[in-house]
Amino acid sequence: MNLMDIILNLSQSAEPYLKAVVVLVAAVFVISVINRFIRKFLSTTVLPLDAQNILRRIVGYGLWFAVLMYVIAELKLAEIFMPLMGASVLLGLAVALAVKDALSDAVAGIFLLLDRHFNIGDEIETMNKRGEVIDVTLRKTRIKTGDGTIVVLPNGKIDSSGWVLHRDKTELEEK
Repeated sequence: MNLMDIILNLSQSAEPYLKAVVVLVAAVFVISVINRFIRKFLSTTVLPLDAQNILRRIVGYGLWFAVLMYVIAELKLAEIFMPLMGASVLLGLAVALAVKDALSDAVAGIFLLLDRHFNIGDEIETMNKRGEVIDVTLRKTRIKTGDGTIVVLPNGKIDSSGWVLHRDKTELEEK
């Protein structure tokens, strides 16, 4: 074997690693640009900040997952990572089952915040509670009852049980 053959073999064996490094460096740049674009786009929407952060993170994690899958395929490490991916899916399912109520509250909160069927200051009745809405977050809605008690209700239960809008202060103020 001469020196040219050794250099050629070395360059061929290093090529996947160089591609992986280039892809990772490019991914850092591209994903940060996409993240800034999404942040600017979401800042023009009526979504609350916590919902914007969740959406931005979902997109970022999805992009990094795609980059990771490409690097694994390029380095021919699929045999090693496939069992790990299967185990992580099972772990993810276990975690999802453990926090399913919190996830359902967060999803319902996103819909409540987007749909805006009631606003802060409106009087609603839900789950045998009647009062003025004082706060709506991703997971919880707080209402102040007639006797001054603040009741914290999970958004998932509000969305599934429904509500009655008794008084809309914005409509009353316009009259």
